[in-house]
Amino acid sequence: MEKSQLRQVIIDQQISFRKREELVFRDIDLEGYLRGNEIVIISGIRRCGKSSLLKLIAGELEGVKFYVDFDDIRLSDFEVGNYQDLQDLVIELYGKEMEKSGTGQIYYFFDEIQNVPFWERWLNNLYKEGKKVFSTGSNSQLLSSEISTFLTGRNKVLRLFPFSLKEFLRLKEIEITGEEIEANLLTSSGKAEIFSYFLEYFEGGGFPLVLKSGDLELSRGYFEDILNKDVLVRYNIREGRALKDLALFLLSNVGKAYSYPTLRNITGIKSLSTIKNYIDYFQNVFLLYQLPRFDYSLKKQKVSSSKIYTIDNSFLKTVAFNFSENKGQRLENLVFVELLRREKELYYHSEKKECDFVLREGLRVSEAIQVSVNLNNPETKKREIEGLKEAMEAYKLDSGLILTLEEEGTLDAGGREIVVKPVWKWFLE
Repeated sequence: MEKSQLRQVIIDQQISFRKREELVFRDIDLEGYLRGNEIVIISGIRRCGKSSLLKLIAGELEGVKFYVDFDDIRLSDFEVGNYQDLQDLVIELYGKEMEKSGTGQIYYFFDEIQNVPFWERWLNNLYKEGKKVFSTGSNSQLLSSEISTFLTGRNKVLRLFPFSLKEFLRLKEIEITGEEIEANLLTSSGKAEIFSYFLEYFEGGGFPLVLKSGDLELSRGYFEDILNKDVLVRYNIREGRALKDLALFLLSNVGKAYSYPTLRNITGIKSLSTIKNYIDYFQNVFLLYQLPRFDYSLKKQKVSSSKIYTIDNSFLKTVAFNFSENKGQRLENLVFVELLRREKELYYHSEKKECDFVLREGLRVSEAIQVSVNLNNPETKKREIEGLKEAMEAYKLDSGLILTLEEEGTLDAGGREIVVKPVWKWFLE
């Protein structure tokens, strides 16, 4: 790539990076990432707000900030030799400012670093020179493999998700503390307002621009970009139709157990290893997640059927096949993502009955959770209670949790307590 062309792209990007705009602060403690010389890698699905987080971080730092967006199509011809050109441009654009400050402090901000060759070696060079680097990436496997090879002990990984409910409320200029929720200090009108926003979040998911614009159809474009740019191109897949059919089937069946032979019969993909690879690719780009069945035997756990969930509820409205309202599936998916955001070690329980989520801490299961839109139907209520009760007995838990849309209270389960709680309250605690 010619240096003159690169210069113009970089100048354009500096102006864009410095534009003032209203940004929503994320519920992330940035202090640990700002300190030290380690390279900070922000990973997450496309359009979840990684670039905005870079701007938020830049606003917390004093010094020169140099930004490059490697997802810019104008940088598609970027070569290894252009790294030196970037270093030259830093001096050309900010040399006087660095001299004037007397510190020479400069921070590097890179978007989608995995798009350029030998990026990990360049970051390593910057680290050795004492430069502080913040970078984003949309492929967990590529980033983790390269980081483990070249950047071990020299990096911190910050995993970013689409907006949580609390962050969405912040977008709407509503700040709620967990103490207010637990002490039941909200007025009736306050609860009604929050619940209406929760329903919007429940339907539309957490992609920032989708929520800001109110245009749910944007997520359909995100899905296509993820499949085409992050999977088909990156992994050099020729059978795009089969890959997309598999993704659509899995998205249409979130929360349901599956096996590879079942997927082979449904999708027509003959090779089980190909199906496994495709699902791995979906996970690498943060589109889908697998939830294993809990078993104390790792061998049994590996051969058990898993469940699939997706990173954002918007895909369940715009991409998945919807033959019904499937509110139960969507509510369960929303809870799954929140548990991921809280960095819980997750499984589902299945013996005679089933429990949606069991959370493991160390060597023991610490919590069991069922998700149900409501408990109005006696059969539904019985099924949810029996599944939760079986999990509580199996893991010696004194209490369990049922999350619903609106119901609240406590139930007795043979000497064990079941707490029934609205999902929106649980989100905000």
